[in-house]
Amino acid sequence: MEICRLVNVKKSYESGEEVTPIEQVSLIINSGDFICIEGPSGIGKSTLLYIIGGLLDATSGDIYIDGKNINTMTDKELTDIRGDKIGFIFQDSNLIQALTIEENLLFVQSMSCKKKDYTQIKYYLTRLGLWERRNYLPSEISGGQRRRAMVACALIKDPLLILADEPTNDLDEHWAKEVLSLLSEAVDNGKSVVLVTHNTHWAEKAHLRFDLSQGVLYRKI
Repeated sequence: MEICRLVNVKKSYESGEEVTPIEQVSLIINSGDFICIEGPSGIGKSTLLYIIGGLLDATSGDIYIDGKNINTMTDKELTDIRGDKIGFIFQDSNLIQALTIEENLLFVQSMSCKKKDYTQIKYYLTRLGLWERRNYLPSEISGGQRRRAMVACALIKDPLLILADEPTNDLDEHWAKEVLSLLSEAVDNGKSVVLVTHNTHWAEKAHLRFDLSQGVLYRKI
């Protein structure tokens, strides 16, 4: 089943001269795809993830999520589809600082139209070594623990599409492996993952690998 489709997507900025990090990218993401996008820092990988997730407008082209063109959606429709269909793992923490780790997961779960299930919250917090830290604020835990909490927030709403931007940053090898295992398990359950990473070892876990170069995606064989 097709989860996401990009058709001739371009993103450019005007800053004295035109800068185009994304140039005519077309991509189909199907259910069960594990896709990795590689390339040097600053090349536009995060920009592409933000466009796929409807957080950044493309200059031109079309983006479809679950068969719907996000370019034609109202702000509410786009917010709803992000809350229900897409799980984000950002490079920078997006945890709500005034809420505990457990409350952050409860809040994210409340944004989804799926049935609320506290056992899933306990499962992910335990799996990611955060159960004993569930009543802590984000400012009271380490950077690696915050990263794992962000992974839990992305997975807790059971999204169709998971967009993971360097999800193993701040993690030691043990927890990096656990995060990649969780992403792989999501794929096995029919979800789709788009991973951005500099780590070749983690990139090899993906089924499809692409290099982003001069705004264009090139399939790695």
